[in-house]
Amino acid sequence: MRSPGTVHGALPKCHCQAARLAGLFVKPSFYEPLVALQDPLPGLHANTHLAQVNGFAAQYEVTGDKDALTAVQHFFDVITHHHSYATGGSNDGEFWGPADQVADAVSEQQHALETEETCTQYNMLKIARYLFSWTGNVTYADYYERAIMNGLLGTQRMPASDHRENKSLEHQHQQHQHVAAAQGTDVVETLLQLGSTTGNGMSVSRRHLQGTDDLIGGVEAALSPLDAYSGNWRQAAFAQFRGLGAGQLQEEPENAPGPGVVLYLLPMGAGQSKGQSSHGWGTPLHSFWCCYGSSVESFAKLQDSVYFYRLYQDKQPGGPVADLYINQLVSSSLTWPEQGLTINQTATLRGPNNTALTKIAFTAEAGSGMIVVQLRIPSWVSEGASQVRLNGQTWRECHQHQSAGSNLGSSVSTALSAGSYCSIKGVFKTGDVITAKLPMIIRAETVQDKRPQFQSLKAVMAGPMLMAGLTDDTRKITANASDLASHVSEVSTEGFVSLRLQDSSDVYLQQMGTQVVAGTLQQGNAAAMAATFRMLDISASEARPVTQMSDGQQLVLESMHLPGHVIVQDSQGQLSLQLMQHLQIEHLRSHGLAMQLSLSIAADTNEASISLHMMHDNVTQNEVRTTKSTFGDDWVVESFKGRYPEGSKALHGQDRGYIISPLGNIVDEKYTAYFDFQMPL
Repeated sequence: MRSPGTVHGALPKCHCQAARLAGLFVKPSFYEPLVALQDPLPGLHANTHLAQVNGFAAQYEVTGDKDALTAVQHFFDVITHHHSYATGGSNDGEFWGPADQVADAVSEQQHALETEETCTQYNMLKIARYLFSWTGNVTYADYYERAIMNGLLGTQRMPASDHRENKSLEHQHQQHQHVAAAQGTDVVETLLQLGSTTGNGMSVSRRHLQGTDDLIGGVEAALSPLDAYSGNWRQAAFAQFRGLGAGQLQEEPENAPGPGVVLYLLPMGAGQSKGQSSHGWGTPLHSFWCCYGSSVESFAKLQDSVYFYRLYQDKQPGGPVADLYINQLVSSSLTWPEQGLTINQTATLRGPNNTALTKIAFTAEAGSGMIVVQLRIPSWVSEGASQVRLNGQTWRECHQHQSAGSNLGSSVSTALSAGSYCSIKGVFKTGDVITAKLPMIIRAETVQDKRPQFQSLKAVMAGPMLMAGLTDDTRKITANASDLASHVSEVSTEGFVSLRLQDSSDVYLQQMGTQVVAGTLQQGNAAAMAATFRMLDISASEARPVTQMSDGQQLVLESMHLPGHVIVQDSQGQLSLQLMQHLQIEHLRSHGLAMQLSLSIAADTNEASISLHMMHDNVTQNEVRTTKSTFGDDWVVESFKGRYPEGSKALHGQDRGYIISPLGNIVDEKYTAYFDFQMPL
């Protein structure tokens, strides 16, 4: 019997675990080159072979076959160093291309709509978990964080209201309660035993995780269970998800944000949205892709691989009995009954000054033994800048395993360094607290492509997060990629407004590409951002955000979506956006680029309405005059509609700027995953 050449999912793993039929699904043309440390990936269907690698991993665990171990380890090295995007994902049109030629899938727009199948990220996470459990190598924990944050968490279409501080990227792990069941092994010794084996061979859980945020907060939905079987299933599910009553239901598009709307492919191009991928967002009832199965599982096990432990086989009197590995910066709770400990972690990747923060609080039962907390210091931290404290006292010296293959009991003393573990040993008591400050490097990572013409194609990374640029088209920027931190700043919403046409309920001033029009406001944050502008007062020598409007004020309107671009009007009365970066205030006033505001307040509604008049230079009279044009209609000033995706920053180039946002927090906005960096003159 020979291995099928088509997708066979988890069958290799199942056969290895259940029947020890290790060779049944092994494809020699794939397996043997990996064992020989070669690269067989080009031209292969990605998910077909990722499932086989998981089978090799199960084969190693069941049989102890060293060739299977070599195949898994070498595969991981090859794919992450020669075939991957900065997200940690891979593949173009579900296939792998030539080694070190990833740029074609990024630079060619049609290819970029078919990149990074979600199933492949699911399988890569499983492979990384296997490898970490065997070796304790921090590289695999770093990869797991990058892959889940960029390639998984942003692949379900959640409503905008669920992207608040406590429900955005790194907090999505908290939204469900789980009991983690792990499978032990009797054959291969692993560094981190995720479960123990009872006398009857059944695996028992040693880890109980629960989120700190309930998804719907215990709200009782006014719907009976029978509604889920009616023709209104979609609306019933959406109502329960949002905590709505039956009377509040409205007809929603099938792929409107909510439960059961996930992504097949994650675009890597420029000016593309997730919904524009070749399959778009799925629907709860009419999409049956493989990625629906893997996504359902992935979002049901977000607690997976946050914590690991290792029991000491040879316990010394008075010495530690176990290591506890804290691998992910995720707000979570860990109950460890065998050691009489409960750990509560509160973490964020968005602390002040681009710093990740975590606080780990202990609750201990009487008689708890000594353990060693192994706290991951990610590879993305600024070298020498991290701080770890125990009960407020600086923990000055950490320990790191000599190597993945060395004696697991031996370690060497090292300073706190990036890409390592900090070992904190003690008998922890109730009230003990470990805190860590981990400053993130903001850096540019060049696409995995050795061809000279693609060396300017780089992803912007903040810690583990790919910071995609919000853009409708271009990815070009003139900036020094080796000094990226100096080009990045925080974003501000000061001065933002949305302008609704008076006597209309849904017509707003909004950007369409580089044009500015009055039109009906569409659903989604991308449309809301296009209808949001910053009022900049240019009455003084420097443009400042308007904090209080006044009659006769001179101002410009800056696009929220395109920072540094302001509304101008041509001689035909057409409105467009123009880069303000190099224009002086006097030039704005004298060349028809500024507006004068006429303000009125409605006595009955207290609504502020304004009329904006373009200011034009009257050469014969040597004075500036205002002209009422199509833009001179009355507009009601409203609170701004758009929002920056959580974690957004501003990237400043010599020619133009971008809003950059964590890819996992982008839903409907168009973006570029890579920038084309040009050196300033």
